[in-house]
Amino acid sequence: MNCNTVHDVLPLYLSGELRAEELADMQLHLRECQRCAAEVNADRELDEALRTAILEETPDVSAVLHRVHERKAAPWWKQVPHLVSAHMAAVVAAIIVIALISLPGVYVHRAQRNMALAAASDHYSDLVLLRHPDWEHTPEEVARFMQQQFPQKQNLLHAITPDGASLEKVRLCNVDGTLYAHFVFRTGTAETSVFLRAIPEGRDRYQAAHLSDGEHGLEVAGFSSSGLTGVVVGQQGVVPTREIAGQLTKAL
Repeated sequence: MNCNTVHDVLPLYLSGELRAEELADMQLHLRECQRCAAEVNADRELDEALRTAILEETPDVSAVLHRVHERKAAPWWKQVPHLVSAHMAAVVAAIIVIALISLPGVYVHRAQRNMALAAASDHYSDLVLLRHPDWEHTPEEVARFMQQQFPQKQNLLHAITPDGASLEKVRLCNVDGTLYAHFVFRTGTAETSVFLRAIPEGRDRYQAAHLSDGEHGLEVAGFSSSGLTGVVVGQQGVVPTREIAGQLTKAL
């Protein structure tokens, strides 16, 4: 795990949602990288402070109200410093509320985009640069792979196969720090990647964003359904990734 990956999975780490192997990699990196460790500690302290502020019981405000009434009765020139302080307190409170509302959305959006870009990179690395030889090709190998990775999903391979396509190969790969099954389907000369993983019940799932990878001429579309989430990657203008992703959302 590198520094960029640490930043990407930090929200899941702080909320205790990382998988065991991801957590081990994260802890190893934090022991070796002082900069990331300091940033994580700072984010944890901020997270805990915000949660504490939100969850605190309502305090006894009678003393405060008493002081407010006294100041209202005081001459206006004595009230100015207090009015400024109250204004600043209101600004700080507003900033905290906005942060609590917007930051989770920012993290999710960033995670979605990073997931999509990582899938495009893996597609390019696997199918263009041919960097990984550990593919399962034969029907026996594929059947064994499906049983190991998706034991509760019967007929899953048929369900994820795009119309008119046939399975070429499959392997387990790391996409943005998370293990996905990488299926490669062929339609004529076009290859389509479908990245898929099972989601444990009760765990949040981040659907990859829809985007185009201009550097490699690829198009990416995320999809999600009950218990599964994934990404479709193919050559832009050749593979209808969004259409396939929509079909998979309905089929799974």
